[in-house]
Parts: sequence; structure tokens; C-alpha cells
Amino acid sequence: MVGMLAIAASAIQVSSPTFGGENQERNAIASATFTVTNTNTTNALTNVAVSLGAGANDARYRINFSTIPTTIAPGATVTLTASAFIPLDQPGIDSNFKENPVKIGTITVTGTTTVVETSTSDVLMQAINQLKIKKVRIECDTKSQSLDDGDKVKNLKPGDDCTLEVEVENNFNDNDRDNRHIGDVEFQTVDVNLDSSNSDIDFDDDNDNLDNLAAGDDDALSFSLQIDDEAEDRTSSLDITVTGRDDNGAIHGEKRSSRLEVVRLTHDVQIRRIELAPSRVSACEATSVKATVNFLNQGKRDEDKVAVEVAVPDLKFSKKITDISLDRDDSTSVNLDIPVPKNTKTGVMRVDVRSFFDTIAQSNSGSVDLTVEACSVEGANTSTGTSTTGTSSGTVTTTTPSTTTTVTNPIVSTTTGVAATRKSASVTDSPVYIAILAVGIVIAVVVLIVLLVALLRRRKE
Repeated sequence: MVGMLAIAASAIQVSSPTFGGENQERNAIASATFTVTNTNTTNALTNVAVSLGAGANDARYRINFSTIPTTIAPGATVTLTASAFIPLDQPGIDSNFKENPVKIGTITVTGTTTVVETSTSDVLMQAINQLKIKKVRIECDTKSQSLDDGDKVKNLKPGDDCTLEVEVENNFNDNDRDNRHIGDVEFQTVDVNLDSSNSDIDFDDDNDNLDNLAAGDDDALSFSLQIDDEAEDRTSSLDITVTGRDDNGAIHGEKRSSRLEVVRLTHDVQIRRIELAPSRVSACEATSVKATVNFLNQGKRDEDKVAVEVAVPDLKFSKKITDISLDRDDSTSVNLDIPVPKNTKTGVMRVDVRSFFDTIAQSNSGSVDLTVEACSVEGANTSTGTSTTGTSSGTVTTTTPSTTTTVTNPIVSTTTGVAATRKSASVTDSPVYIAILAVGIVIAVVVLIVLLVALLRRRKE
């Protein structure tokens, strides 16, 4: 068998010529060298010939060879030179979005030792890539950082909301020198695509595009990215690809890969939402505010001693609800009433909420605002949340055993009805007032008649 393989093996080895490079302009001539080796150490390789195929023989490449020797000595290697034309539509990247040479065809060398020998190799060509990712930046609830290729975003939490901004630049010169069509080249459409190895990473839209990116210009796209509330404790890939075909038909682009690390704490009772109904009350009368707290067990294990505490320092109010059982990834809500006495000092007061595991170990905290308005303010006790329009947002401060971070969560409002407006009694509505008014009118009429009679008598006299 070894003997048969030795007989079948060609005595010729030929390397792959590569025309151009990562800085090679199009619409230009480039040269390349390649080697041909006679691996037969006994017999010379005669009648040497070189041919092109599989696309490399296309006339648009204009591939020409320098002098080709007709004979190669036993065991000898010769270096040959060729030239080729780099067309305007030559790609700047390969199929993996890398700035590598791409195959345009094949080269075949034949010759004779004791038999006819043949060897084939690829012909490669490369031109400059002019469409690049200028910058990638990720902004999450708990962190913000720029992403280079291979970077890792650490310590993301389930439920984190992120914004990913991808900035792209067209590196073509904005001046077409010598009318060679290698400057002032535009990308009509640039596709930007996101992909992740983990289904726990959600995108609002994993594909978008930029239109009419002119030479020398840059532009950016933003994507919303969310870590699922039940995301597992692991690291996932995030791939960003940018591609575009220039006005000459050449494909350009880049791929940037990073990693997203999601970390679950052993104990993590997250406060997801705080509601006050109403969020604005009047100091005119004693009332109460219903507080609803929704929380989620985002830790690694089930919890059977979860506690939630609501406190209003300005009212000297504090109440803690304990012994709540909550399985991993489950959520629940608790309700309690906050009494607001009559003639409470007007202004905005903070309602603090804290969550605990094992009853006393604090996990997270958050707060919303309660507004106490003066008696003269109309419409008191008619709105919910922290906004007079009935909806609002509050700031939730997340505290872990080792770090404290700030997260903005929506505060969903619940309408509780409109309090009746008080109506004050007027003196003019009194029956006594009406009687006095009538007597006054009668007296005025009598006086007027007496004056008229006296005036008529004087005229007669």
C-alpha cells in the first residue's frame, strides 16, 4: 500500500500565489511570487507548463507569468513571478468577515519525470477593506463599557436591560484622485446584525441597516438588549457583524465578538416594582396610602424566609412582612396601608422598601415618592404613582452583599377613585338674608315715590 501511494503521489509541489494584501487599492496591478518544487530527487522535471483555471483564467484578472523554466533539476525549487489586475469589485473580506485573501481560481503546474506529473493550488487575491466598526459600547443597568474584539462584560444580572450602540465608518477617501474610482465611494446600505449563542439574551431587533454612508463618514445604530429574568449563571457569546457592498460592487465589513457573563447571587430577592395608590394626598384630612411591592427571587435557590419592609421616615412609619416562601424565579406581591394623619407637613417624602432573605439579611432596596399637598390644592387624593398623570417611574437601588447599584424600574400606578370635593356654604344662600333684601327694596321704592310727589308739587307752585 505504501508503494502504491508513493507511485500515485506527484513529484511536483506548487505554492499558492497571493495577489494584493490588506492595503491593496483596487483598479491597480499587483504582483505575486510562488514556488514550484521537483520532489523527485533522481529525475529532472521537464516540459514544465503553468495554466490557470476555475476562474483565475478570467480575462478581467489579466494574470501573466514571468519566464517559466522548461526544466527543473531533481530536488530543486524555483520561484516564479506573476502579475494580476485587482478589479474594482474585489472583496475586502472573506466569508468569515476577516480581512484575508479570497480564492479567485486555481493554478496547475505539469511536467515530466518518468511519467507526467501534475499539481494544482489555489490562486488568492486581496484588496483593502474600507468598511469598519469604529466603536461598540454597551450600557446596562449596572455597568457601562466599550467593547473591543474578544472583550468580556462581567457580572451582568438576570433582568438587566442594556443598550448596545454600534458605530460604523466608511474609510474611503472622499476625493476620487485621478478618476480611478477608488475614492468618493459610497455604501448605499450597511447591514448591522447581532447574534448570541444564548437564547437568554434577547434583542428588540437583531438586524438593522444604515443608508447612504458616504466616503469619510461614520454613523451609528442602537439596539435594545435584555437579559432574561430567568437567565442561567453562564457566559454567552455576542457577535456583531457589519457588511456592505460599495458603489463598485465590492463587499466590505467586519465582525466583532465579545462575551456576556451572567452571574446569579446565591440569595437575590429583587424588588421589581413599587406602587403607591394614591401617590398624592391632601393634608386636609386623615387618609391612607396603599403600598404594593412586587419582588422576584432571582437567586440560585428557593427561599422560605423572605421578608419585605416598608418605611416612611417622615411619618415615623415602618412595617415588615415576614415568612414569605418564594421559589427560584418566582415572583409575588405584598400590600399594606400607610396611614397619613391629618395636618401632616406638606412636601415630598420618601417611601423606602427593603427586601430580606433569612428574615434579617438585607438583599435589595428601593424607594418612591409620596407627595402631601396643602389643603388649597384642588384634586388632592386623585392620582396614583408619582406622577399627576397617573403613571410614573421610580428609582430602585439594588443592594447586594458586596455592591450597591442603581436601577430604574417602572412604577405601575393603580387608580383608586376621586375623592368628593367639599362645597362651602355662603351667606347669600341664607333665608334671613333674602328677607332683609326684600324689605330694603320696598323701603327704597317708597322713598322714591315720596321724592317724585314732592317734585311734582313744587312744579305746580
